Amino acid sequence: MKKRRDLRILWNSNAPTANSGYSIQTRDVLYRLAKDGWPVAVSAFYGVQGGPTEIAYPSHLNSQLRGVTIKHYPVMGEPWGSDSMYFHGRDWNANVVFAMQDIWTLDPTFLSKIKAFIPWFPVDKEPLPINVIQKLGFAYKIMCFSKFGQNELTKAGFSSTLIYEGTDVEIFKPRDKMEARKKLGIPPDLFLFSMVGANKENPPRKGYQEALEAFKIFYDKHKEAALLFHIQQRSPGGFPIREYANYLGFAKRVFFIDDYRSMFMSTSDMIAMEYNACDALLHPSQTEGFGLGIIEAQSSGKPVIVQGCQSQPELIVEGKTGFIAETLSKRFTNDLSFVNVADPKSVYECMEKTYKILKDDEKKVEKDCRDWIVENFNIDTIVRERWIPELEKLQEELLPLTNQEKSSNMELLK
Repeated sequence: MKKRRDLRILWNSNAPTANSGYSIQTRDVLYRLAKDGWPVAVSAFYGVQGGPTEIAYPSHLNSQLRGVTIKHYPVMGEPWGSDSMYFHGRDWNANVVFAMQDIWTLDPTFLSKIKAFIPWFPVDKEPLPINVIQKLGFAYKIMCFSKFGQNELTKAGFSSTLIYEGTDVEIFKPRDKMEARKKLGIPPDLFLFSMVGANKENPPRKGYQEALEAFKIFYDKHKEAALLFHIQQRSPGGFPIREYANYLGFAKRVFFIDDYRSMFMSTSDMIAMEYNACDALLHPSQTEGFGLGIIEAQSSGKPVIVQGCQSQPELIVEGKTGFIAETLSKRFTNDLSFVNVADPKSVYECMEKTYKILKDDEKKVEKDCRDWIVENFNIDTIVRERWIPELEKLQEELLPLTNQEKSSNMELLK
């Protein structure tokens, strides 16, 4: 019997076509919810301009979602979507407005007008930043996507619901490494680390400087080593990766995905190919609310080196699917919290450990990585077992049935 799907949902985040981490997660959650019958629409503060439009799921990625379309509203005057959530929410007749983004950016003027505002957001600092705390008072309910985030919210006096991010394990899966390198024009005989992420600030949040310094030590001992960078979002204020590699003396060992391709053609299947071309992922971020690339790489069979802070350690199995680098120092920031800087020497030591387990038994590492993600971060399982029950509960809270309607439903179920 068809279940009730009356809860109208507006989702404020990056458009699914924009290829950021938020875009990919928005795509993977919302199109599955739409297929299940939920009326959902996207308020895209990044990726859609001009006017509302219907956008279909890219069917070459997952045939099960072929033909599913979602209405996308454009950004308005406020760059992070505060006004869009309110006005597009009214147009959509939304019963609940979700925000998958950094909530410190949002304007309380509009948040105060939304009856059921629910942030599903990254907690990426300790303690919980003051500008985050100030916005949480407007939430009907609070959701996060890491145990670290839930613990920090509890410390600050907030209850929350944890739903992990997930990945499509049929897109991100092990493939032929040499074939992937051939397509990317990368020599076959390298031991290749990769880094995937935005490069929008300096000091670099994704830990590019520490990773390059660690790679220098590793390269001095392993001349077959190389680095592949995929910068999905670049800005003039970003970290000069190529120039710093040249300063350290190994610029010829660094490969880059073409900027145009990485910014505008970074479909999930293309990024999956890049993971498959490498041997391991470097991801010692200074702040990380989740780190979608960490689970994508493991789903593709690749181990990941992370920093031992925020959400990162809970996304790998130490010694089997990756290694955890130590923190060298903490930097106090204007939001009254800390940014963690990885120890390059510790990152290097993790690189050596990764090198060893791959040389000892690459197939075992691949299987361990793959199994860990399929069992814990499969997006189909997360939507089915976590998102749908959560929405059904919200539906009962926000749109309760009358006794007569309940009776009618019971008759239909007989």
